[in-house]
Amino acid sequence: ASDTANGQGFYIGLFGGAGTASSMSARQEGGFYLPGPLKTRVGVDAQGQTGGEPVGVLGVQAGYEWKPQAFGQTEWALKPAAELEGIYIGQQSPVGDMPINPGVLGTQYVTLPMTVGVVLANAVLTVQTPWSSRILPYLGVGAGVARLSIQGANSTNPSEPGINHFDSGPDASATAFAMQFKAGLKGEVARNLHLFAEYRHLTINPTQYTFGETLPPHLPTDAWTVSLGRQSYNLFVAGLQIKF
Repeated sequence: ASDTANGQGFYIGLFGGAGTASSMSARQEGGFYLPGPLKTRVGVDAQGQTGGEPVGVLGVQAGYEWKPQAFGQTEWALKPAAELEGIYIGQQSPVGDMPINPGVLGTQYVTLPMTVGVVLANAVLTVQTPWSSRILPYLGVGAGVARLSIQGANSTNPSEPGINHFDSGPDASATAFAMQFKAGLKGEVARNLHLFAEYRHLTINPTQYTFGETLPPHLPTDAWTVSLGRQSYNLFVAGLQIKF
């Protein structure tokens, strides 16, 4: 059982919620080869932005909270904690609208069905106030690594109807550094059981993916590279914590 006199101990938690993924920069690079003995290469550089969209999130956490650190003789105190979190962001499909250089080639439209898994180490400070011993505000920051998986990517151009330029290899993945800030309230509803609600801002560093070349009847191409800028998520979650 936890030490209920000071609240110190290990805890586990489960949470879920929803939010939005912000727009981000997107770039597709590669080239195709003209028929003939010289096999002249025409470079393709398409740049633009994806749109924002809603996302769902699930997560688990495990941590340790220390006893309150009081401010003198007042009822104010801080309770530090360290925790490890795993977060899963359900499928999103950002769509990039990217004019091509040279402009005569039109515009490339890229759809990237993506799921994201993130592991974060967090530092959390809970504030004990004079007004309530059961409802407590807290702040947290964290850093870790994100794994982004794309399956069934699609790159189309209105001038070439029916062709997915990634058709020989539409799946790719990348790993990147991730950071988050969170702020919330937790309330004690039973011995060793807390419910919490919070806002999170999660960011993931820019990533790069390699997709397959375009199959015939298209002209021969290079493998295609897609670069995405920093990804940001605004998330609202609720969950429960059990302390041991």
